This record gives sequence, C-alpha cells and structure tokens, in this order.
Amino acid sequence: MDFTLSDEQEALRDLARQILSDRMTLGHLRGLDESTDWFDRDTWAEFAKANLLGVALPESVGGLGYGFLELCLILQEQGRTVAPMPYLHTFVTCAETVSKFGSDDQRAGMGPMVAGEAVFTAALSELGTSPYEPMTNATPQGTEWRVEGKKVCVPMAHVCERVLVPARVGDDIGLFFVKVDQPGVTLERQDTTNHEPQFVMHLDGATVEDAYRVGAIADGRDILRWMVQRTTVGICAIVAGACQEALRITAQYTTERKQFDRAIGTFQAVGQRLADAYIDTQAIELTMLQAATRLAAGEDAAMEVATAKYWAAEAGSRVVHAALHVHGGICIDLDYPIHRYFQWVKQLEFTLGSETAQLQELGRLIAAS
Repeated sequence: MDFTLSDEQEALRDLARQILSDRMTLGHLRGLDESTDWFDRDTWAEFAKANLLGVALPESVGGLGYGFLELCLILQEQGRTVAPMPYLHTFVTCAETVSKFGSDDQRAGMGPMVAGEAVFTAALSELGTSPYEPMTNATPQGTEWRVEGKKVCVPMAHVCERVLVPARVGDDIGLFFVKVDQPGVTLERQDTTNHEPQFVMHLDGATVEDAYRVGAIADGRDILRWMVQRTTVGICAIVAGACQEALRITAQYTTERKQFDRAIGTFQAVGQRLADAYIDTQAIELTMLQAATRLAAGEDAAMEVATAKYWAAEAGSRVVHAALHVHGGICIDLDYPIHRYFQWVKQLEFTLGSETAQLQELGRLIAAS
C-alpha cells in the first residue's frame, strides 16, 4: 500500500504543524495545565480561521470536503505537540458520524463546528462491557426518548452542550445527542493520567428529542461500529505523533548529555534502545495509515483497526518508557517536556481497548475468517 501523501495533504499537515508548533510552547502548555477547562480555545480559534476544523466536513457547511485520512494527519500533529483540544471527539467521533448518518437538518447545522463555536463529545465507555455493547437504555416517550444508564471516561463533557450517547433500544442500538444541562444528567469529574477532563455521566431519565437521534435505530449497531473504529484510529494517529516527538526529543538529549566525556548516544545500549523505539514508532505510524486509508476508502478494516490499536498501545508504551529511561532523573521535572508524552500515550493505551483487547479481537477475526 502506497502511503505517499498528495500535495494537498502535505499542505494541510504542514499548516497544522506550523500553527501548533508556534503556539504549543512549554510555557503555554504549563499555563493550560492550571486552567480547569484544559482547552486551548485560542488555538482552536486559529484552527477555525485556517479552516482546519472543517477539513472533512462538506463544503455546503463551510468545510473543505476532504476525508478521514486528512483528519488523522492533523491528529498526528496534535499528538506531536500534545495540544489540549477536543479535535478527536468533535470532528472524528461526532462530526464524521453526523456527516455520514445524520439527517439533512443535522448536517446543515454543522456550520458552528466549522467556525469553532460548537464542541461535541461522545460517551463510548461503560464499566464491564465493550463500546459495541452499551448497557445504557433508551425508551421512547412520544416524540422524545428517555435515557437511563451510566457512562464513564466521557472526555471534555464540561465544555459541550450535547454528548453523543449510544444506548440500547431493545435488541438494537440508538445514538442520541443528550443535552448536558438538564436535571436528568449529572457529571462527576475523574482524575486521568494526562489530566484531560473526563467525567462519569449519570443518566437518570435524561430526555432527548427525536430530532437529536442520529440514524435509524435498526442501523445503530453498524453506525456505532463505524464510529468506534474511526475514533480508535484517530487515537492511533495521536499516539503516532506523540511517539515521534518523544523519540526526537530523546535522540536530541542523547547528543547533549555526556558521561565519561562522551555523549550517551554513543553508548551501545542507548543506541540499541532508541533503535528499537524507532522501529516501534514506524510500526505505529504505518499501521495507523493503513487502517485510516482503508476506512477512508469505505473498505472493511476491522483487522487493520485492531492491528493499529495493538501497535499504538503495546509499542507506544515501549517508546515512551524508553524515552523516560534514557532521560534518567530529568524526566520527572515538570519544566521539561518529556513527561507529557508519557502521560498522553499511557492514557491512550487503555482508551477503547488495550493491547490485550486488540489481540482478542484479532483472534476472533482470524477464527471467523
């Protein structure tokens, strides 16, 4: 498979890299650490001005009309700079789903997303079950739905007006944009490894108008799988960028740090450790691009998605551990950037399934083939 980027794709990637590299200085990130929102709204606004928010949205709502692969290239740059923005949640998990399966009115209402005025997220995780089998229930009540259940690890819900909630409807599954500010919804903030705001979302009779249901109930399982697969590969794209930058920072450090009057990068053990990390980083990127390319083409990519997430989880953990070990004691200094990459990659390792879950999925797919 040829992963050579087109001129347009390279231009989009380079524009995102320029904006993020210019803005995501260590001092700027430290300032965002102290904010309760953990959301760089100024950079979000810059992305909106550059139309990087509307990369994959239709031209009819002000977007650029590209696709999922282009989104992954931008997510990779976000990972490279560990920029705290809900790009994955808003534009992969939610906007892509609405663009593909939403009603004409729902698609027509995506203009504020392109302008950076609307942020959305999704509640894909529950305790004790996979993202594909939610235990949350939705029951019809006239022209509305009543939603009952408990979601966990709901990212950035505190800055969203609505959260996309998969819920069981009998033997089927429906997807509903639940308004957060209502008596039937309670958000309880969780502590996370990379400090991203995530929440336990209690749904105690939350109501949703049918106009905010995405797709047909009968198609809900297929829509949910479509959405989770793309979100998973988006996670892999962030991990790819984070590992590439962690490796670059570490390699640079080994040329400057000296022991016994020699740069530590000349020591065989250090060189071998970084060589292994380079191989892992390449595997993370290539498996991500393979899965993203197949999904963008509308092809079945279940095995490629599981493979990409396995490498992002297993190899990503190895890369950031190597980065910390090679740095030694300086890695715990919060004024030095390397710890941020470790925290992000370890957080994403377990999001939507760790390496063990991916191996189980691969085994299931191989057995069924």
